[in-house]
Amino acid sequence: MDEDMRAGLARIEAKLDLLRRTEAEHGFGVAIEGPNELEAVPELPAGVTEVFRLFSFLAGDYFCFRQPEEIQNPETWARRRRIPDCPLGDPLEIGYERYGIPADVLEHIDGGAPIRLDLTDGAVYYVDPDDYVFMYKHADVERIDSEEFAGDIVTFVDQFVLGERYPRLVEAVLGAPAVTERDRKGRPRDRWMRLLLESGLLTLPR
Repeated sequence: MDEDMRAGLARIEAKLDLLRRTEAEHGFGVAIEGPNELEAVPELPAGVTEVFRLFSFLAGDYFCFRQPEEIQNPETWARRRRIPDCPLGDPLEIGYERYGIPADVLEHIDGGAPIRLDLTDGAVYYVDPDDYVFMYKHADVERIDSEEFAGDIVTFVDQFVLGERYPRLVEAVLGAPAVTERDRKGRPRDRWMRLLLESGLLTLPR
């Protein structure tokens, strides 16, 4: 792991501490759950285990990010469920969009379309579910549109989950209107966005 990645992990740790304090003070209603014990899995790209040693679950109204169960140790990784003939190379799902999913449904699932991590190069990206299904059913299709957010999970969490590029994540997955959507009191509809704003980790144009 290089120095840039180590610095990114330190920023993530500091940001999570700040977000916990801000959430405790204001009670936005987001989830910030502490880490579970993880063993190193040599096959994982750099930074994956280290990031999920800092938290196990983060969630607002638009997204959640959960430690994948299969990365707990080498044994769970060896037994992980694989998708036969996955056109994306059987990536790791690290998060899910949850825009508009009712609370009672979210008691049973994490969310809808996944945010994926490429196990070959460590990049974090999003593919529209309809495009994925089309590619899965049509083996002759070699490429589909995707949105790559970062070349590694440390940069992704630091900038797109806990930082100024969070609106870009929202726009790419949910569409531009979701970035500026407000509730009846004029606040951002997404409580995670409210938390980032209150913590000073995000600023939005007026």
